[in-house]
Amino acid sequence: MLTASLFVWTVITVTQAAAFPVTGYIPESSTTQGYDGDHFIGFTCPGGWTMHSIQCLHYNPQNMTWDEAKRHCESMGQGSLASVYDDMLAEEIHQELTHAGHQHGPVWVGGYKSPRNPSWSWSDYVGFNQFADFCQGDSAHHENDCLQIVFDENESGCLDDRKCDMKLPSICGMILI
Repeated sequence: MLTASLFVWTVITVTQAAAFPVTGYIPESSTTQGYDGDHFIGFTCPGGWTMHSIQCLHYNPQNMTWDEAKRHCESMGQGSLASVYDDMLAEEIHQELTHAGHQHGPVWVGGYKSPRNPSWSWSDYVGFNQFADFCQGDSAHHENDCLQIVFDENESGCLDDRKCDMKLPSICGMILI
């Protein structure tokens, strides 16, 4: 009888688990109550940050070098310069900039490379090696070591390299995954 009960309990548990497919990583946090496919429900961004689909964003209008902007974002807690893995994140950055009154132009994001490591990386250290569209295409020769995202009047955002000592506004991000 005990074996039959254990078998029935196992079948019920496995059946219930199979009914709820996992579509992505949901962070284990006491403040996160779930993910509805568009936003993390119950998660609150820190003061001065705005919630978007999988990230909190903060626009810094002060012109800074890339290193200064990176340190500024890091000083705000868990943030870093924003990563732009795809067009959806680029659009969210554009929404944040528009909300702040920065309609178009370049802003620093977290992409960087160095002479020792000529491959692009993100400063958030999440480990994704994925990038939204580059302004001059992925195969373009990039002479500079820091990335900006550029929005023109037509709202299209693309990534481009720039000398790291240029002073630009920046966008900080916290990825929730």
